[in-house]
Amino acid sequence: MKKMKLSAVALAAAFAFAAVPAMETEMVNTNGNAGTGKTVISFSRPAFAQGNGVDYQVGLHYVPLVMRTERFVESDDKGELLRARWTGIRVTGPVPFEPNINKALGAYTAKESKQFDKSCKEMARDARRDHSERAKYGADFFPAFENNSDIYVRRADSLVVSLLEFGSSYMGGAHGMHGVTGKNFDTYTGKEMQLADIFTSQAAMTDAIKQQLMFDYPKASFRENNGASMREMVDKLAKDGHLSWTMDPRGVTFYFNPYIIGSYAEGIFTTTLLYSERPEIFKHDQYTQAITWRGPSMYCMEIPSYLPVRLSDSPRGDRLAVMNDREELLIDYCGEQLRDKFNAQKIRTTFVSIPLGEAKIGRRYLYVDYEKENGQRGLRVYALGVSAPFFVGEVAMTRFISDKVGNNGEDWYVMTNPSQFYMTAMPGSGFKVGGRMTCRVGENGLPEVYEAEGAQG
Repeated sequence: MKKMKLSAVALAAAFAFAAVPAMETEMVNTNGNAGTGKTVISFSRPAFAQGNGVDYQVGLHYVPLVMRTERFVESDDKGELLRARWTGIRVTGPVPFEPNINKALGAYTAKESKQFDKSCKEMARDARRDHSERAKYGADFFPAFENNSDIYVRRADSLVVSLLEFGSSYMGGAHGMHGVTGKNFDTYTGKEMQLADIFTSQAAMTDAIKQQLMFDYPKASFRENNGASMREMVDKLAKDGHLSWTMDPRGVTFYFNPYIIGSYAEGIFTTTLLYSERPEIFKHDQYTQAITWRGPSMYCMEIPSYLPVRLSDSPRGDRLAVMNDREELLIDYCGEQLRDKFNAQKIRTTFVSIPLGEAKIGRRYLYVDYEKENGQRGLRVYALGVSAPFFVGEVAMTRFISDKVGNNGEDWYVMTNPSQFYMTAMPGSGFKVGGRMTCRVGENGLPEVYEAEGAQG
């Protein structure tokens, strides 16, 4: 809990913000194909009323994804040498008019897998050397090296698929290392996107990053000498093409790993350039004159623990952070906190945003998939509105699919569309255990099953 408490203090002091755009859209319920014996997702169904905003657009459909995590352990006579976890991603189901994203994610996963295998072999070799050196000097402690990767889907629609890669490693020494990087794909072409595709100029982009970092982190160490070292590093990273970034539904988020612009103890710095705040720095469509890469009006976005995210340019400080451990989940939303006591050590968190008429905030929820102490899984749902976050309820379903895949692997559904997403039935759900259900976010925020094994919910 000490880590969580320290992090909560740091995050609470991190952000100060400036007017949320009105999102004049509403969700329209969709209908499943009942009685067919199949779960079918149609991407042509209208998801919201007509109308665009400065930071969103209608007419986009969503890319359904599945994530696979595989685990590896290598040992010698002194114990474990290496513990490793690798994560890949793929499209599940048809993606009309965008077959290239399927190929692109397949190639990306294959490349990452090959690189991961190579790094694991090198780390296992180094771990053997480390164990031998320790034995030579009479040590009785032989720590295992670690090499872990994960993926968080920030956006997956007919314009952009954006992935936030998280990596952590331990190779002896006082502490391990961790960091993130982004991979962003043009859904139509399958090509990896560059910042030059998004911003009008590199200078405009870097000036905005530096200004926003200074605004977001009033107590950071990089503020010394008016942020001189940070400003120099941002310029260098941009010039060398080494900025880490993701395309989020409402803007572009940049990530600065430990030691890049701050100390290890300060962790990862994040800052988001929102379309609504700085429309002039983003490229616009030559025909519509609108920002080219705006996201859909309603969306899902995976949220890593301990990485705060700005959701809009609301003056109330519209940001969200999630922290967790074995004892509790802490949600910090717009300066209001909720502590929920349960075994939250193993979670996957998804932020859900659904515009509602002319409401500026609309309906917002946090879907927290977690593993219980008995190994069963459940889904806890929290509402994020104009007041403090609150617990809505728990349901006996999960995004987890199976742990009988690959090399000690697990498959997971990824939520990309609030009105159509897959879940797996758990004991007590009222559906066939292990069966796939097609759901939408219900009026109260809980998943509403409208198709499962051919029966309409």
